[in-house]
Amino acid sequence: MDPIANLVLGLTLLITFIWLRNSQRLKLTEPPLVPYKYPIIGHTIEFYTENETLIKKCREEYGEIFSLYVFGRVITIVGKELCPEIFKNHETFDFGDAHRDIFPIDDFLYRPRKFFRNVSASTQIKVSKEFNLYTERIQRQLIKTIDELIGDGKVLQSPLKFFQYTIARPMVAAMVGEELCDDEELINSFACATSDLMTYLSIPPFLNFIHPVIHKNFIICGTGATARDARKTRKARLSNKFHREVIKRKVAPIIEKRMNYMKKLGDACAPQVDMLQHFINAFRKGYTVDVDVVTDFLIVNIFASVHNMSTFLTFGVQEFANHLQFQKELLDEQEKLYDGSTYNLDQINKMKKLDSFIRETLRMNIHIVTLEHKTLSSHYTFSNGYQVPEGRIVYIHAQGIHYDEELQGQNPHEFNPFRHFERNLPAARIDKSLITFGLGKHACPGRCFAINGIKLALHFLLLKYNIRTINDEKVMAKIVGPYKVPNSDKRLIFEKKNLKKMALP
Repeated sequence: MDPIANLVLGLTLLITFIWLRNSQRLKLTEPPLVPYKYPIIGHTIEFYTENETLIKKCREEYGEIFSLYVFGRVITIVGKELCPEIFKNHETFDFGDAHRDIFPIDDFLYRPRKFFRNVSASTQIKVSKEFNLYTERIQRQLIKTIDELIGDGKVLQSPLKFFQYTIARPMVAAMVGEELCDDEELINSFACATSDLMTYLSIPPFLNFIHPVIHKNFIICGTGATARDARKTRKARLSNKFHREVIKRKVAPIIEKRMNYMKKLGDACAPQVDMLQHFINAFRKGYTVDVDVVTDFLIVNIFASVHNMSTFLTFGVQEFANHLQFQKELLDEQEKLYDGSTYNLDQINKMKKLDSFIRETLRMNIHIVTLEHKTLSSHYTFSNGYQVPEGRIVYIHAQGIHYDEELQGQNPHEFNPFRHFERNLPAARIDKSLITFGLGKHACPGRCFAINGIKLALHFLLLKYNIRTINDEKVMAKIVGPYKVPNSDKRLIFEKKNLKKMALP
């Protein structure tokens, strides 16, 4: 018998055995499993090549909830009616556990499971509440970076990469202080840490057909983050290629200096205002602190902030260039608010039309299915009677929610930057009509910081430059599997304005 045929037969028998075993263990009323043409492969090819069409077709035929067979396992997809149950029942459904299969940050950094969860979230909440203390330095570093990278005008060949550097320097200021804001090596690590890692994370999980753990270990080994090396050297949690050692080398002297000041001055020592200080305070024992732990927490927050902020800033600039009919009204608001100085938080909050524009950008550029959660209990019964077993990954049909006329108003498939201005819905507000940041108690804790950072970057870019595409051609997001990503094939033109009457600080 042909070896390939033997392999296919063996895999078929294995999957059948697992399915029968699970069926005998729990007789559940599961959501309908959409029929597929090819054994073993299931819906995998369509899910990654025609995701939007596949999900739309399944929604029309099966409604609110259905299951697909993708990369060797059954996944379930829910819509707007059932998704609140996912977010509400946080003891049954866990985003972190599901996301860890895709982005195993604990393993990359050779840390125990859930090592980063509570401290990172609480620190992001504190920093977001303190945003007014960061506004001046963020604006100063944004303007400096824009002047250096665009200057008197430029054609951007790869907008996302450019905006990663635009966001990186202000985030250096917010995370570790302004004294390192001119360190090009550190700025590069902040800008590229996540995108460099994407080389491994973007590999389709074909090994999941055998077992998900095999693919997970494959990408972990690809980063150099092996347990054996980490135990030997205590350094190989991420290879130098992925910037960990650069970041540690830069922040270690800052940490040492701060600890010495704290030891010398005691209670009289004025605390520094940045994320680094929050982590020092969280982990110090007396006047010592584990620099490796602080470094790893900084890296986790770089992954969470720089990449996401630069991605949505890129989407925002592209949407602005796409919609000439709305540019004047947006610009009028920015010019009216600008007074030649930096802004405090109250002034930033007055950029209401720009805020609405950002919320619409988030709405239109959502992944098709996303916010995956793993079922932790033995099973869960949805309000419509369907049940999912332990271990089942449940995805949200986010695009369906964001394009729903009942939730969004008229013409939900069209970009309308003032849609939320008229409804008084700020970009950072969590509600059922915008789930980019999740819902409920586990919604993204850093969303207010991110929105305000994006808002300031857009504000200064719109004031200083005329922004357009080549031949005014519209730039559409790329769809890669279930994900929407900025289009890097279309260039953006930045033409400097005549600012005789308006000198930026």
